[in-house]
Formats: sequence, C-alpha cells, structure tokens
Amino acid sequence: MARKEFPGDPRLPTAIVAYTPASSSADGGIYYMTAFASSMGALFVKAKWIGWVAVFASMLSIFNDRISASSSGGSRLSTITLALTALMMTYTPELISVYNRTKGN
Repeated sequence: MARKEFPGDPRLPTAIVAYTPASSSADGGIYYMTAFASSMGALFVKAKWIGWVAVFASMLSIFNDRISASSSGGSRLSTITLALTALMMTYTPELISVYNRTKGN
C-alpha cells in the first residue's frame, strides 16, 4: 500500500504567535530590598519574626533572580547569608540562657 502524503500544513497561520522575550524588569529587586531591609531590622530590633521574613524574602529573591542578572552569585549568596546571620543573632540570647541553665550557673 502506497503512502499517502498529507494535503497541507496542519497549522493555522492565524494561530501562530511570534516569540517575544521576557521583559527585563527587575521583579526580583523588591524581594532583594525586602530581604536586606528586614535583615537589618532583625539585627537592630532583635525581633525573630522579622528575621524569618528576611529568610523568606531572600529565598524568593534567589529563586526569582535571573542567571544573566549577575555573572557571579555574590549578591545572591550575600542576601541569604545576611538573612541567616540576622536570624542567628536574634536566637543567640536564648541559646546562651539554655546553655547556662544546663551548665548549672
């Protein structure tokens, strides 16, 4: 049995959508600024919930950052490092008091 060729192109010319690259707007910039500001707030005010907001915002800024936005991962690493340091500094007094109670002072 001979193979029958398809009569034409099945794609509709009206259904073809041209490719447009994504805009270069800085959507991740708001998360970066929120992470930085809340990290500083957690360090100055010693509020744990602000530290957790900083960690969450830094994760969002890392995941929303484009690879081509920065050649090195320095800003991404510094954002999460600052947020985790702020969170650690807010929990340090509690850890010291628990250590002193277990030691017997």
